[in-house]
Amino acid sequence: MTEVRRRGRPGQAEPVAQKGAQALERGISILQYLEKSGGSSSVSDISTSLDLPLSTTFRLLKVLESADFIYQDSQLGWWHIGLGAFNVGSAYILNRDVLSVAGPFMRRLMLMSGETVNVAIRNGNDAVLIGQQECKSMVRMCAPLGSRLPLHASGAGKALLYPLPEDELMDTVVKTGLQKFTPNTLVDMPALLRELATARENGYIVDNEEHVIGLNCIASAIYDDAGSLVAAISISGPASRLTADRFTSQGELVRDTARDISTALGLKHP
Repeated sequence: MTEVRRRGRPGQAEPVAQKGAQALERGISILQYLEKSGGSSSVSDISTSLDLPLSTTFRLLKVLESADFIYQDSQLGWWHIGLGAFNVGSAYILNRDVLSVAGPFMRRLMLMSGETVNVAIRNGNDAVLIGQQECKSMVRMCAPLGSRLPLHASGAGKALLYPLPEDELMDTVVKTGLQKFTPNTLVDMPALLRELATARENGYIVDNEEHVIGLNCIASAIYDDAGSLVAAISISGPASRLTADRFTSQGELVRDTARDISTALGLKHP
């Protein structure tokens, strides 16, 4: 039997990992305790209720505070759930709202286009697939929920780029690194920016085998009631069926569907 040896001192890595996991568990416990306590509590109550040393509790509170998950009342000294926790919860609620509203429109788009329909959101420098309505064709696109797509080289990804303000767009494109996935991937910055500018005018954008050879996508941006970009909707299909001569008609269909979803989310002036 071959023995696998770890580098470094014996038993050094595991305790460090265990301590990190323990700190994370304790941090989560503090947030859960604050939630059950109506959103606020004193450090002594948290320490006693969670059976943690006072010094450990205070150290964990400071870490959570640095990430804006909690904040301390300057007068009473109590700790309260902060904006960071609210933002995480809001993102969860928003994703559920987008999908619940988009569901009927996704099915309609699937039936009208004959292709698989996807909804994606941005996470860092990736687009993440959160919803899908598969088409009925024997040959169809199918990707697991949670799949990550490059922003610069996928339909949904580029639809999450083209509405951005110029400075944010440039910063995001630079951070993606413009990795080349296929011979069709746009890795020339000026060319990509020109395509994104055209997409802003047309209301949709095309992935012409830029991420995967043999797969084409057409996508459009979805906005909430405040006019903020929240998601992208796309259709994906084999390049042999979703051909270039269909890009305009299918693009307008995707664009109109995105507008309908945005209106259903409360957008007044698409």
